[in-house]
Amino acid sequence: MGFISTFSSVAQEIPVLEKKITLSAQNERIDSFLKRLSQEAGCVFSYSSSVLDVSKTFSGRFSNQPLREVLEVIFEGKVQIKQKGVYVILTPKPETKEVVISGYVVDESGQGIRDATIYDPITLQSSTTDEYGYFQFEVKNPASENFELIVNKKDYSDTLLLEEKSSFQKILLKAEEVKLDEVGKSLASSAKEFWSWTKNSVGYRNSENVKDTLNRDFQLSLIPFVGTNRKISGSVINDYSVNILGGFSGGTTKAELGGLFNIDRGDVQSVQIAGLFNQVGGKVSGFQMAGLANATLDAVDAAQIAGLVNFTTGEVNGVQLAGVLNMTTSGLSGTQVAGVSNVALKDVEGAQVSAILNVGRKVNGSQVGLFNYADSISGAPVGLISFVRKGYNNIEIGTNEVMPVTLALRTGTRSFYNILFAGMRLNPSDSTTWSFGYGLGTSPKLGKKTFLNLELSSEQMNKGNVAALNLITKAYVGFDFQLAKGFGLYAGPTVNYRVYDSAYSGHPDLFSHVSPKIQSEKLYATNDIGTQLWWGFRAGFRFF
Repeated sequence: MGFISTFSSVAQEIPVLEKKITLSAQNERIDSFLKRLSQEAGCVFSYSSSVLDVSKTFSGRFSNQPLREVLEVIFEGKVQIKQKGVYVILTPKPETKEVVISGYVVDESGQGIRDATIYDPITLQSSTTDEYGYFQFEVKNPASENFELIVNKKDYSDTLLLEEKSSFQKILLKAEEVKLDEVGKSLASSAKEFWSWTKNSVGYRNSENVKDTLNRDFQLSLIPFVGTNRKISGSVINDYSVNILGGFSGGTTKAELGGLFNIDRGDVQSVQIAGLFNQVGGKVSGFQMAGLANATLDAVDAAQIAGLVNFTTGEVNGVQLAGVLNMTTSGLSGTQVAGVSNVALKDVEGAQVSAILNVGRKVNGSQVGLFNYADSISGAPVGLISFVRKGYNNIEIGTNEVMPVTLALRTGTRSFYNILFAGMRLNPSDSTTWSFGYGLGTSPKLGKKTFLNLELSSEQMNKGNVAALNLITKAYVGFDFQLAKGFGLYAGPTVNYRVYDSAYSGHPDLFSHVSPKIQSEKLYATNDIGTQLWWGFRAGFRFF
């Protein structure tokens, strides 16, 4: 056993095999050159002169090249090179059917490119370069006629490696020119990479690098990047995909099933079902269902069902059904049904139905919920409060036979609107009489500036604090005259039905400035309830 050694007194800042060498030889014995090389690199070469022929001569010149590359050139790729501390161990490569292809991926300046992807498009086996641009790739069946390796790196041109090339490679990648009109596309593409929790993985880097679209009939995975598509799965579009816990794919064309989740960078078609969530960077066409949430960054042409939330940034054409929230930052053509809220930030063609809140821009359809908001709407917004920005919204100041001063707010559309109102009667010698209530109405057009009002409302009338039932329900038929833009008069008769607690003696006087005739009055002694019926009126001003 022969040893040539030189120890460096300075701690190694980079691996010995990556130390840059500048050295030349002219018909020099290899063992002599290794001695000088060890001094230059500050390392120990360990080898057996009985198995490595170091008596051969070598001529060559190296300039700022890694030690690993220098050794590959000297021994013509026929040695295995291993590092252990400052020792560099050299042994002959064994005879085997497997071939290890290794080398460096560099840019035009000779600098190693980190995180480049080297992959076999047939087997989907892949490798990535380290921080020095070095890679190793084990080929189990290099005799295959279809064998090829492809090198990809984001923002660099592609390179194809063929079988005939030597086992050690130095691969040059040229940076691609970024055109001004591609900047927007690049930003849009970046916006779609919303699976941030995978960004530090090799599989994610491969997905960024590999530009080709690969296709497979079927894939099976346990978790992302652990499956039949390996660490290249983010660039593979599958016909059928089964993810035992979860998977990361380039897309799905027929069906995908995930025990917990499915993540697809591109489009999903036909069927996608997950126990917890589905996350899609492209378009969804078909049926999508998740126990918790569906999230899509393109259009949805599907029935989308989630236990909690459906979210998409593209157009929705179909049905969204969620236990809590449906949301699209684009438009809707179809139906949204949610336990809490529906939100469409652009136009809606169809219906939004929720228990609490519906939000849309231009709604060509209906909204049904406790609260509704739209920029404009062609149908009826049915709810407790509906605000349509370009709809029927006014403030009313008026009077009636019970309250000398009333205030009301109408919101919605003339076909269907909500009314919130309050009234007040001042009494210097006693507590203030006041009322509050809610109503619904419709206002068909009769003429150019004349409208009919048909309204039904109820108000609680009190003196001081609310102490007992004293509810007045009104049916109103009146006329609305538009005197000028933003200003009108209204007036009309009412039929009133009062239900009150007959055992309570503190009710305020029913009438103040007028005294209409009570048409019907009854007392129900068994439950201390009294009722009254009379004709009344309403009149006042409205401001739009």
